[in-house]
Formats: sequence, C-alpha cells, structure tokens
Amino acid sequence: MESFAPNNTPFPPLIAAKDGSNFTYTSLHDRVPHILTDVINDFYAAIQSRTDSDEAVAEGKQLTSALSRLKHEMVTDKLLTPLEEDGVGDTAKWNSWLAKYFPQATWYSAPFLVWEPYLYRRIAMIFKRSQYWNTYDFFASRKKNTFIASMVAVAKLCARVDKLTRECLEDPSTTKLHLAFIEMLQASLWGNQTDLSMFPDLSNERLEEMQAQISSGENNSKIVSNDTDKIWSIVSRISKGRVDIVLDNSGFELLQDVLLAHWLVSVGIAQQIVFHPKRIPWYVSDVTNQDFYWLINALQDPQSVGASGLSSSDEAVLKSLGNQWSSLLASNVWVLKDELFWTGPYGYRYLPSEGSDTWMELVNADCVIFKGDLNYRKLIYDLQWPVSTPFIDAIGPIATDPNAPAVVSLRTAKCDTIVGVDPQRARELFALRKDWMYSGEYGVIQLSPGRWN
Repeated sequence: MESFAPNNTPFPPLIAAKDGSNFTYTSLHDRVPHILTDVINDFYAAIQSRTDSDEAVAEGKQLTSALSRLKHEMVTDKLLTPLEEDGVGDTAKWNSWLAKYFPQATWYSAPFLVWEPYLYRRIAMIFKRSQYWNTYDFFASRKKNTFIASMVAVAKLCARVDKLTRECLEDPSTTKLHLAFIEMLQASLWGNQTDLSMFPDLSNERLEEMQAQISSGENNSKIVSNDTDKIWSIVSRISKGRVDIVLDNSGFELLQDVLLAHWLVSVGIAQQIVFHPKRIPWYVSDVTNQDFYWLINALQDPQSVGASGLSSSDEAVLKSLGNQWSSLLASNVWVLKDELFWTGPYGYRYLPSEGSDTWMELVNADCVIFKGDLNYRKLIYDLQWPVSTPFIDAIGPIATDPNAPAVVSLRTAKCDTIVGVDPQRARELFALRKDWMYSGEYGVIQLSPGRWN
C-alpha cells in the first residue's frame, strides 16, 4: 500500500468510542489511568525511602504533582500539549509531529497510537527534567519482581533450551533444526503474553500458569495467522548471518527472546544478533539496556537478586547460560542498539523517511524480528484494517524497499487491530469471544520476505 500521512489514513484509526463500547475507550478510561496511579504510588514509596537527601525528597514531591496533573489532563480530555526539552534528543521531532498532524488533538479525540505513546513519553519527560530522579526507572521494581518470583520456571525453560540446543548440535539435520526452530519461535511469541502494561495486576500464580502454557505448546492452536514455515524457508538459507530483534517486554519475554538468540548463534544460523531495546522506560515493562544486563546478571548469580526455591541443577544451568551470554556480549556477537526511533511518534512504515539512520541499520540484517503488540501496531499503523489485509500491504514501504530485510512479527493480540487473518477464521473467533483481538489469548507469526522474495 502506498504511503500516507499519519493524519490521513486509508482506514479509520482507533479512537475512543463516545459510548464507551471499544477497547480504546476502556484503555483510556480505565486501564491506563490505573497504570499511572500505580506509577504515582510506587514513586511515592521511592520518595519515602530517600533518607539521604532532603532536596531529592522535595523534588520528588514536585514530580508527583506533575504526574497527578498529567493524569488529570488525561481523564478530563485536555489538549495534548508540546513536550518540554528534557535532553533525551527527540523533543523537537515529537513537537513538530504533534503540530503538523494533530495540533488540536485531545486525549479522547486522538488516535490510540497517538495518545498512548505520548503518555509514556510525557512520563519520561517529567523524570528526565529532574535533577535527582533523572535516571529513575519508574517501572524497574515491578519488572524485576515478576521475574524473580518465577525463577524456578525460568530455570526449567533454560534447561529445556540448553538440552534442545545440544541435541541440534549432535544431530544438525534439516528436520531437527526445523522442528527446533518452530518450538523456539513459538515460545518467543507466547512470551509476549507476560505484558505488565496489559495485565498490571498479574499475580505470580497466573504468571507461572501462563509460563507453563507457553513451555508446553498448549497455546499454539491459538495462532490465527502463522507464517512459521515461510520464515523457516528464509532462515534455513542464512548461514552465519545477522538477525535483529526489536524487543518488547523485559523479564520472562526477554528471556524467551534471548534463548531464541542463543539457539540461532549456537546452531550457526547467525553470527551476530543485534537487540534493539528502548532508551527510556516505556510501556511499563519494555526492555531498556539496564533490564537486559540485569537479566544476564540475575542468571549468573540468582542468589544476588533474591531468587529462592532453586535446586543445585537449576542454579548450574542458569549460571552456565548467564556466563555464555555475558561472553557473547563482551565479544560483540550480541550487540545492543537503543535507537530513539522506537520511542518516537512515527509508525514503522515511516522508517525509511523519518528514521533513516535506524532503517539503514536494520537493512544490514538478514532478518528483523519485531516483538509484541505495540511493535505490531506501529508496523501496521493501528487502523481499522479489514482483517484479511495482507501483512505486506499493511506495513507498506518497509516491505517494498528493495533493500528490506525479512520482517517477522511475533505478537499476541492485545488491541483491536489485526491483519493477515482469514475472514472465516475471524468470524469464528468473534462468535467464540468478542474480545479475541485484545484478550492476549491469540497470536500471529507474520512475515514480509523483503529482499528474500
């Protein structure tokens, strides 16, 4: 599909329904204010723990007031105001985008993919402009605690992938590698279910249940669009290539992504993996550089992060993988690149024009895997697409660019936009449950072959 302006789309964007009947409305009215309230409460606790600096406490109270004002703007449908300079490096781009395309937008009149990223960028701005709290990750404790609580499940998964990798090295037949790839790719897909921006009250028990379903393959019948074999036809031709992963959630999902990277390098498909985390705290549980290194350190020394219930064999496999991954990072086999584009205002169809530096980086890869719901929404641009619209058509210029890598999307559906689904399957799903598009229960594995076509 030809390019279009962000405010002049070929299908209507997702906007909060005035009668409160759609997921966009419930997100804006209920789910996201709940998240912002949690940020305020958690930050209040952090302020109380600062006994080293009266100035930090006083500034913290000012930041709390700013967060409360932001929440008030949201729930009372005020205008989306320009960002103030905070040193992150993208303020001018955000403000010019708002002024050009959405100058009179309010929270309830703006498209979902406008107000929601804007909210998280505003939260980051509040902290980045401060003196004592500018490196504070307002989501960090939540991200870490959910991972630590599930460390026994983490150890089981690591042991499974370690065993699978060794089996592939002992029997590197095409059939064995193909079956292992299917397992690894689908595990990475379903890891996306553990998303704290969608499930802010996710209990440890429910997390462990979801992880068990992921590991068992129980969820795979819920993949409503599945290009796995087409992806394998490309990946199987890559030898010592480069695979990029545009990350989504930290914790258990990041672990699944890292395990996929471990397997790809171990069996010789990739000689380099480039991970793309976020440069600022984003969408509650999105991966930052600090989250990535924290996970590696947590595996190298589980006791240091307070993990409990691990057997000696559990600890051995965690430490072994943690040490291997630390070495891969040190030798630049694994690389982290946290481009600002990922937390900017533009959808990914604008990468060649508005994020050319990032796009030129991506075209160096043989395959780029985009993880999660927000990355999917930014790929297809969050419109009321006919469900049968081909994925390639929806992502536009990054599919048709002659230098484009293979683009893979692994997404569990948590928003009411989707493409590449057979209309009959969609009708069956709507009859089964009206919320299937945003329940987090169904997933897609979709491909644009790019230059591999």
